[in-house]
Amino acid sequence: MFTQDRPYSFHIELTDKCNAACPMCPRTDHTNHCTPDLSKVQNIELSLADFQANFTDDFCRRVSEVDLCGSLGDPLAARDCLAICDHLTARGVGVSISTNASLRSTKWWTELGRHFTRTPSHVEFHIDGLADTNPLYRINTSFEKIIANAAAYIATGARAEWHYILFRHNEHQVTEAQALAKEMGFRKFVLIDTIRFGARDRFDYQLPNGAYRSLQPSACDGASFQTGFAERVAEAPPPAAGDGGIVCKSAVQNRPYINCGGYVSACCWTAGSNEELLTLDHAGLRRSAFNIRHRPLSEILAAEPFVGLFERAWLGGANPICQRKCGQMIRNKRYAV
Repeated sequence: MFTQDRPYSFHIELTDKCNAACPMCPRTDHTNHCTPDLSKVQNIELSLADFQANFTDDFCRRVSEVDLCGSLGDPLAARDCLAICDHLTARGVGVSISTNASLRSTKWWTELGRHFTRTPSHVEFHIDGLADTNPLYRINTSFEKIIANAAAYIATGARAEWHYILFRHNEHQVTEAQALAKEMGFRKFVLIDTIRFGARDRFDYQLPNGAYRSLQPSACDGASFQTGFAERVAEAPPPAAGDGGIVCKSAVQNRPYINCGGYVSACCWTAGSNEELLTLDHAGLRRSAFNIRHRPLSEILAAEPFVGLFERAWLGGANPICQRKCGQMIRNKRYAV
């Protein structure tokens, strides 16, 4: 699955901590005042020491990019986020951060921008609307603070992208938000069609103050918006289906996943899942052997289950997550407009 003769492109969750309480996020108990779901959230994080031990000068020569995007948390909530970005970019590694951008000071953001101009790095600012609509989903965030942080970061010349989940309550503001993004100097404006509604036509949740609200899917998808921000970015056609009809995104991109506890997995979708645990168990492997705090990262990547176990599972029709995500391509859709 992962080969040393190609540059690695890591997906890393720095922490499961977050200041926001987005109703559809897996970390949020949307039925209970949008509080953290403590059955999932451990309030842990990776440290600068973890990166210094594993992303050494020699190893970083084989790494093209590190994507700091949490499954449960926001990278900015990690204590060592800025120091980790400094460590990686100083060694020529491109870094991308996915964040709600309402944490940290403008001084912190200016420093981040200076680090990011060293390499082809960027920040994805996830802003789902304007001042009146963004907080309806990005609960506990401040639109004014987000815009101030973005302005400080962009002023350094570092690359910024505005990512926007479409809902019924914000679809009317796309053009206005797009114009603001262009005025501020964002390099790209990306619309996201979320799959988290499933077959439902609404998503009910309870606000921190006890009030109840409902999210509704947008009446239009991202592809329906005319381009006017920049030249539309054409997505590369997917590679031909491989074993078991699976086109493994992680294998194609040579993109291992590391969660905030230090565990290495094939991707964020399989990480910690029953499918992953069963795959390891059937092969007589212990999950503890795939933690960067217990074993060198380079050694983990060169061993099972990343050599042939997943391929054999696909051929046998196992791994429902792989079938769903990389077989049927049931994922969020993104449109750069």
